[in-house]
Amino acid sequence: MSRRIGWSALTLAAAFIAGAFGGDPPAANGVAARLALANVEAPSVCSLLTDEQVATEVPGHDGGHDQDTSEASLLKDVSMEHCKYYHGGEDGLVMLDVLVSRASSDEGFEQIAISEWGHGSDRKLDIGDVSFLEDAGGTWIVTASKDRTVFELRLTADDAGAKSEQLIGLARTVAAQLWS
Repeated sequence: MSRRIGWSALTLAAAFIAGAFGGDPPAANGVAARLALANVEAPSVCSLLTDEQVATEVPGHDGGHDQDTSEASLLKDVSMEHCKYYHGGEDGLVMLDVLVSRASSDEGFEQIAISEWGHGSDRKLDIGDVSFLEDAGGTWIVTASKDRTVFELRLTADDAGAKSEQLIGLARTVAAQLWS
């Protein structure tokens, strides 16, 4: 539990620090750096799900947008990708975040590794090596890990709990894309 909380807290803190001080994002490391050196553009994490798949959780969504992940440079040997889908309307704001973190070393993975589920409210899943569904007070989160990759799907909506099974289905799709 502490590693899961630590990973999320570190990610949020790093994002705050990177945004608060502005300037150019620090140099990329890990997988992103190797792709850049090879002059190869990595596919967007937004391409892991189709528009139709995302629409099961976020009807009328905006198509998804890559988010700044320069905070990952604060973690040694870790690259991060983040795609955000949202729709705001009379029914309220609905957001789906897809976050993928990859470590290129054991040391890097220690910074992002998630531990076995430990909350009484968490539901253990069978995706990857370790995975669970968590209700974080209006935001439902599926977190999964395999090898040196951790991903999170976060659904924020008034009816997110009612859509948890669809969220698990999307997580299985992301896992198949990442770990095929």
